[in-house]
Amino acid sequence: MSRGPRPPAPGAGRAALAVALLAAATLRCSEATAPADAARAETITAADMRRWVERLADDSMRGRATPSPEIERAATTLGAYLAGLRLLPAFPAQAFVAHFPAPPYSVTDSAPLVGAVLRGSDPALADEYVVVVAHLDAKGLVTPVGTDSICNGADDNASGSAGVLELAEAFAGTAPHPRRSLLFLLVSGEEHGLWGSQWYVDHPSVPLASIVAVVNLDMISRNDPGALQVGGLDLSTLGTTVAQAALAHPEVRLTLSPGQTTGSDQVPFWSKGIPFVFLFAGLHADYHRPTDEPATIDADKAARVTRLAFFAALTTANADARPEWLTAAAPPAAAREHAP
Repeated sequence: MSRGPRPPAPGAGRAALAVALLAAATLRCSEATAPADAARAETITAADMRRWVERLADDSMRGRATPSPEIERAATTLGAYLAGLRLLPAFPAQAFVAHFPAPPYSVTDSAPLVGAVLRGSDPALADEYVVVVAHLDAKGLVTPVGTDSICNGADDNASGSAGVLELAEAFAGTAPHPRRSLLFLLVSGEEHGLWGSQWYVDHPSVPLASIVAVVNLDMISRNDPGALQVGGLDLSTLGTTVAQAALAHPEVRLTLSPGQTTGSDQVPFWSKGIPFVFLFAGLHADYHRPTDEPATIDADKAARVTRLAFFAALTTANADARPEWLTAAAPPAAAREHAP
């Protein structure tokens, strides 16, 4: 997660709105998840989340800086994994990995995006997309803590990247597939100012008008095991869907609260008027430090957050109507700002 403006603490009005949204979710509780789809959610396990985090945040990855040989190695590995799930490549020339010119935009400096598509099963809706996104990069080498200068980025954001990979695997095994298509996207350059996600919305692989929703996973594996901040919870019916999923699936054991809306990869999509949710477990003392190590994550929490994302994305992909804004669709000017 890139350091951006922090939101004010929720006031009485916002807290009341959150309560109202949860009440609405209760009233609108949809039909129970089909047993086959519920079984797919259970394939998202703490053990698998931990394995991915350990792989991506190993010292050999040297903090996955953008650009670097290590972020390229990570992208190649994840692209091959998504191809092995028999998903469709997201980029031209049948590619699972694309590159964008990393600032300062020299000929030699480029950075990767990884993407795959699960084609929807409904011919009338298959050309619409739910995007699931996380950033793959971390801070690279930073000020040492003792003798350790590698910012492994286990929570920030190997945890969210692991979530996207587990969601791709879970959805790939659904039968039938959801009605809308799903686009699984892993970007780099987030830590420098949302480079990859901004480049993607400026050069989309599918028409932006066809993207109905964005689910962003960033830092999902720390702090209170039962608490989750959801940026955008109170902005659109997509937020209501997430609240509804948490109520319909008490086994995820998560209490939701409205979270910050800036500072991560939902922002470029929001700037184009696309409804989003930003799943975020909060900052901690290891943020952007070499102490953000795999041993510190709560893999069980990360798995439960990812299962919540599965249920919300599934409902959104199967719904008759797109998510709608509860407030004005255009973000305030501050939402377009970011800082490294």
